[in-house]
Amino acid sequence: MISSEKINSLFSSTYLQLADYDNLSSRALGRGIDRYMENDYEGAAREFKRSIAYSPYSDYSVKSYEYLATAYLNQNKVADAVAAYKQAIKQNPSNDSAHLSLGNIYFRDSRFQEAEAEYSLAVRIDPTSVANRFALGTAYLATEKYSQAEAQFKRVTQITPRDANGYDALGQALRKLERYDEAVVQFKKAIALDKTNSDAYLDLGYTYADMKNGDEAKKQYDLLKEIDTRKAADLRAYIDQTDAPRIAFAYSPGNYPLTAEWGTVLSTVDDALSFPGASKDFSLSITFSKDMDQFSVQNPWNWQIRKATSQDPGGAYNLGLAVPATEVATPSAPYRVTYDAGARLAEVTFRIKQNSSGTGTIDPSHLIFRFNGVDAYGKAMDSAADEYGGVSMII
Repeated sequence: MISSEKINSLFSSTYLQLADYDNLSSRALGRGIDRYMENDYEGAAREFKRSIAYSPYSDYSVKSYEYLATAYLNQNKVADAVAAYKQAIKQNPSNDSAHLSLGNIYFRDSRFQEAEAEYSLAVRIDPTSVANRFALGTAYLATEKYSQAEAQFKRVTQITPRDANGYDALGQALRKLERYDEAVVQFKKAIALDKTNSDAYLDLGYTYADMKNGDEAKKQYDLLKEIDTRKAADLRAYIDQTDAPRIAFAYSPGNYPLTAEWGTVLSTVDDALSFPGASKDFSLSITFSKDMDQFSVQNPWNWQIRKATSQDPGGAYNLGLAVPATEVATPSAPYRVTYDAGARLAEVTFRIKQNSSGTGTIDPSHLIFRFNGVDAYGKAMDSAADEYGGVSMII
């Protein structure tokens, strides 16, 4: 039978040995941190491993696993970093920081569902952490769980009401939910708190573009140019993509009388039309507000030439009076269209033919030219500016 003195002696000896190992673990952790700060990540990793080996179940070990993971990340050893964080979590499941860091690795690698799972655990462990909730909300955005994202970012703004980033993130969730007016409110709050927050200006511009409010979107673009030129370029590209194309201007490069009144004698328009049955090609140059799809513009069947009605601005063809027998037929579509992408300029060519007696008349100013094609992004024309007439101009 072992005496109580012997037992006490063995216990004291074991305790001293454990204390020595804890001391060695602490020193190795300190040396590892020093080397980490010197950017010697390989050397730091060796010291962190020593710290773990000396005292694998101590608090020093848990810290060493986290530092080891970051040292691995700086060496681009992602798989090793993941393993280190998992070991840290295994030893201390209530370590929300390790869950957050592991989730960040998954998120960086677009493993969004795995990231979401780690962030959820981090929030469960410490629901008061802004970092945990912000990360979970970001993961929800990535996995298209926009209502859940909204809930997380709302909580972030409640915890830190003076942090502009929370309002910007909440606005992003609301924009994804197509609750644009509410999103605008949040982005404006973010800007009010931080007038240099380029993300908020960008997101506000995106939202105005989604709302078809081009003027407000362009205002954000102008403001953003002074803060972040790269993001300003991103917003400009998005505005161009989402804006419906419009006819911006039109003119006749030849002698087609765009503003001539009803009853215009055809032979006075061009000498070539002085002869019975003669024909003449005319063209109308039309510029667009944005880059257009070249094949769409050049397809004559995407164009229509029609006579104005009483419903059109500028009045009806021939003033709504009975069309005289001398009135020549007008084409329903051009027969050729060319497009200069650099100038955003379409040249629409159409043919007018004199009648058999050489006495033809026409009402040039009340012919309407309409385009129903698409822009370079496949977006249809703005119905408020897809036609042009000589009297009504762009309609």
